[in-house]
Amino acid sequence: MIRIAVCDDNIEELNYVDHILQSYCHEQYSCLDVQTFRTGFSLLNAIDCGMPFDIVLLDIIMPGENGIDIAREIRKNDTQVKLLFLTSSVEYAVESYEVRASNYIVKPISAEKLCRIIAACISDIEQKEQAGLILRTGSNQYMRVQYSRLMYGEAMRKTVDLHLSDQSVVSSVMTFTKLVSLLEGHVDFVKPHRSYIVNLHYI
Repeated sequence: MIRIAVCDDNIEELNYVDHILQSYCHEQYSCLDVQTFRTGFSLLNAIDCGMPFDIVLLDIIMPGENGIDIAREIRKNDTQVKLLFLTSSVEYAVESYEVRASNYIVKPISAEKLCRIIAACISDIEQKEQAGLILRTGSNQYMRVQYSRLMYGEAMRKTVDLHLSDQSVVSSVMTFTKLVSLLEGHVDFVKPHRSYIVNLHYI
């Protein structure tokens, strides 16, 4: 499932973008979870409470806050999320590159253009999700586990147990420290305990 956040203080614009995304989901049979926010602070609060997003569509000019600043806060803890700016002004285009924005969409928003951009983002996300770990499961046996399927890893003395999304468990011949180092840099994974590393998408 692709999780999308849309943040815009203008309720009409917010509903319009939400409608486009819901229609896209229906027409393309894509599984999208779309959440809408009226302020950047409410978006940041949702993220801080453990709600990760794959794509964030963010208005730049909002009362009392700037979408670029909100994006900077998001980037502090998430280097992978796709940031798309929605704005009526082109003056912030250069600043948007500082937070590695995937696109900068000037209002009024074209449904066709937005769907094309969302499709490209989803394609890129799905390609990255195919990446994974090559694990040794026996003396001469190896297997690939996709990051997107790994729910959590558990230290088991000289091996680790990897719990997957299909409820299966894979035991790998490695130390827990090695597993943590392999997952280092993947923002979806956190270590809440010395013996566990968890995929935030499954919380």
